[in-house]
Amino acid sequence: MDELFDLVSTTSPSTFCQAFFLLAALGVLSLNVLPEDVRGTLMDYGARRRATTGTGTGTEKQSRERTRLMRLLGKVTSYGQIPHSWFWHFYLLSTGLSAFWAWQYLVRGSVMALLAEKQARGSSAEQPSTELGRVFLAWTMMASQGSRRLFECFFVSKPGRTPMWIVHWALALAFYAAMSVAVWVEGSGDILESWHSQKRAVLLTTRVPSTLAVFFAAWLQQNKCHRYLAQLKKYTLPDEGLFKYIVCPHYTCECVIYLAISVMAAPPGSFFNTSVLCGLVFVAVNLGATALGTKQWYAGKFGDNKVANKWRMIPGIF
Repeated sequence: MDELFDLVSTTSPSTFCQAFFLLAALGVLSLNVLPEDVRGTLMDYGARRRATTGTGTGTEKQSRERTRLMRLLGKVTSYGQIPHSWFWHFYLLSTGLSAFWAWQYLVRGSVMALLAEKQARGSSAEQPSTELGRVFLAWTMMASQGSRRLFECFFVSKPGRTPMWIVHWALALAFYAAMSVAVWVEGSGDILESWHSQKRAVLLTTRVPSTLAVFFAAWLQQNKCHRYLAQLKKYTLPDEGLFKYIVCPHYTCECVIYLAISVMAAPPGSFFNTSVLCGLVFVAVNLGATALGTKQWYAGKFGDNKVANKWRMIPGIF
């Protein structure tokens, strides 16, 4: 027990963020190796959620056991079903935490100081701090993403009446809470230094213009995708713009957005911010699983020929 306490007390906040993102991604990957009906019962939500009945394959005894298993899973997942429209909770939390950490920086708050000092102690000399200006920009990028998605939930997207399992909801809240820390925590050294030496933030470096251009291109394109989906008749196959080539281009944009934030928040000598990059791994795995199910659902509803030539999420790869 003492060894566990020592390990926790000496582990940096960035390592906790990275471990959470990677373990969550591993959990999603593990669910995807389960049989299709079991996986669908645990992971699908909204229109893609299917009735929990057993399959008719195998012997009669196996079929009865499978039916009992599916009914049990269906009963378990029926508890804690919440409205799909509660997605706005994620972006309210994200935006609220962005504002909270900005306030903590301005007032030299004790919560940020605690995490920043712990991060600085846990970082080696070979791990330089992200420059203060890049921390501010990554912070602003995350805040603008959360704010835009919150706006879309209320003024663009159609309120959904379909349910989702509370486990999905809780995991997403945990992701946004961890990401709100990940965008600045590797810049803890410069944050602490600025409090004591009035260090000025340098916002314009060689990497900044191109990274912001990529970020806002994906940011605007994702908004365009959401507006297009909102004006479609319910359960209509999207087939305009990027939807001609990709089943879920709004997911593609999400990945590009976090990739740009990771590049912006990278410490000197690194191309990526490791904490945000681990968050991107979770985003890609989680949305990739959803994109896989979405293409299968489209194929079943509209015909395989309608989506056969479309990439699920990442052109040329997936």
